Amino acid sequence: MDNLFLCKVCGHIEFNAAPEKCPVCGAPKSSFALNAEAVMPAEKEGKEKHVPVIITTNACGLIPDECKDAHIKVGSTPHPMQEDHWIQWIDIYINKKFSARYMMFPQSLQATIGIHIKSNQTGTLQAIEHCNKHGSWMAEASL
Repeated sequence: MDNLFLCKVCGHIEFNAAPEKCPVCGAPKSSFALNAEAVMPAEKEGKEKHVPVIITTNACGLIPDECKDAHIKVGSTPHPMQEDHWIQWIDIYINKKFSARYMMFPQSLQATIGIHIKSNQTGTLQAIEHCNKHGSWMAEASL
């Protein structure tokens, strides 16, 4: 199992080692703490609404021949997006290297995103979502 380092400022998670500065909020390395419980285990109660579901394709509708698509939804049962209970963000990693954070607000979005990955990328896509009430949950898919 990887060591997980959690940014105490913004909640960003790094695999194996804390970075010199947080790629999300710019906080220094000292803001990271080793936290084995930064991501909830998939077997934990509530997984149906929290573990991301990742669907990948080797085609892209926007940039044919240059990228492949991944669609990510939070939970096999749609997660609520309400004022008191919502998905705050979905972080994307490729081969455990941070790539992007998608912020969400409950007023107008569903807990889903579509991303376009360069076609030459191989390995594993990780998606970590953060629920304001139940913490962070992760799923992986092959590229």
